[in-house]
Amino acid sequence: MIKRNHIKQGKRRTPARKIAMSFFMVIVVGTLLLMLPAAHRNQQAYPFVDALFTATSATCVTGLVIDVTLTEFTLFGQVVIMTLIQIGGLGLMTIVAVCILFFKSKLTMHEKITMKEMLNQDGAFNMKQFLMDILKYTFLFESIGALLLAIRFLPKYGFALGMFKSLFIAVSAFCNAGFDILGNNSLMDVAHDPLIMLTIICLIVLGGLGFAVWFDLRDKLKIMFKKHSSKRKFWKSLNFHTRIVLTVTAFLIFFGTLLIFLLERNNPSTLQNKSLPQQLLVSLFEAVTLRTAGFASVDYGALTLATKYMMVLIMFIGGSPGGTAGGIKTTTAVILLMYIISNVKGKAQTVMMKRTISKELIIRAMGIFFINLLTLLLGIFLLCIFEVQDFISIVFEATSALATVGLTLGITGALTTVGKLVIIFLMFVGRIGITTLFLSLISQHSTVDHSATYPNGSIIVG
Repeated sequence: MIKRNHIKQGKRRTPARKIAMSFFMVIVVGTLLLMLPAAHRNQQAYPFVDALFTATSATCVTGLVIDVTLTEFTLFGQVVIMTLIQIGGLGLMTIVAVCILFFKSKLTMHEKITMKEMLNQDGAFNMKQFLMDILKYTFLFESIGALLLAIRFLPKYGFALGMFKSLFIAVSAFCNAGFDILGNNSLMDVAHDPLIMLTIICLIVLGGLGFAVWFDLRDKLKIMFKKHSSKRKFWKSLNFHTRIVLTVTAFLIFFGTLLIFLLERNNPSTLQNKSLPQQLLVSLFEAVTLRTAGFASVDYGALTLATKYMMVLIMFIGGSPGGTAGGIKTTTAVILLMYIISNVKGKAQTVMMKRTISKELIIRAMGIFFINLLTLLLGIFLLCIFEVQDFISIVFEATSALATVGLTLGITGALTTVGKLVIIFLMFVGRIGITTLFLSLISQHSTVDHSATYPNGSIIVG
């Protein structure tokens, strides 16, 4: 009996494998649905690789597309894509866990461990309330966003089509997906409209902050208004993670906006012909959408080389943990930066906001950074072999895929079959997390290290 239970325990899927398999299953179902003739305006079956590419891009909330969503897909196909975006943004495991809690009100221990992995939560928390709040606030933000967008879209498209377009873009923006059904130019035709642009900016930021940050802000704001506390006390009352995320997010948005404005303000193909308020609005929008959202308000092919390079760096960093964004995450980037600064200053500890960062956390951040970097370099190398494109376009495309951004310099539709498969792999890895993918391939039996201990080796470095 003991041996049989041990075997059964060994065959049980690890939490990481469950997460990877859940996304894979959604992609497979989405691919099959998008291959149906009913999903396309020409009423013909869609090629398998193209359907797989679109389903992966939607489920992994990336936004890279081979064909224009509006002109290629019917209403049925667009609904399928929107559903994939919503499932991919929240995570299938989140939705399944909510259903389990709704029907039987209790998760098993293994299900709880899986959900903690999925939600990037380390400490103890009320999982049932946390999951219910995720759904509640997600639908609240998306609904408010859709209603604001409807102010512009209803007069233009009519009630039914206007509401659908508003809902589609609100879901896509909040989930940081970058899909739109406005036309061939993404959001370039509405870049002059502050209501549309600012609504989408707010949705992108909210989705990219992370669920834990929302709830911490909500709880501390309630206390502040109840006790009439000062803003300084409110800031100090926030969790350390929340303060780091908000600080780094604000920093990246501000300096991203400033750099885009300075680099593109004299470019006649992007910002030069716009008024100063429009230049600032577009610069702000692009700085935000680089945080893995994927909407475009300017022609990316016409950007200066310096802007493209800067965008690659911001895309690689991405959003924050526990949300709908991709990239190595803001927290990983700031931990590594502070570690480097501490080493340069000769300090033994890495300190941020009067908190010491543990060596284990630094090592994990290093692992995430270097594994993502190596994966990106491999993807770029493969694309350089099979694609006939300029180097910056390939680097931009690969980074956009791995960081689940969805921006492109215009080469997505021209990719070869092998190139599409490389991008599909990068999008999948970028959404579930490279460490999650590796853990999903490792058996539970390999968790105990029985290797021998050897003497220290001396190597000269630097």
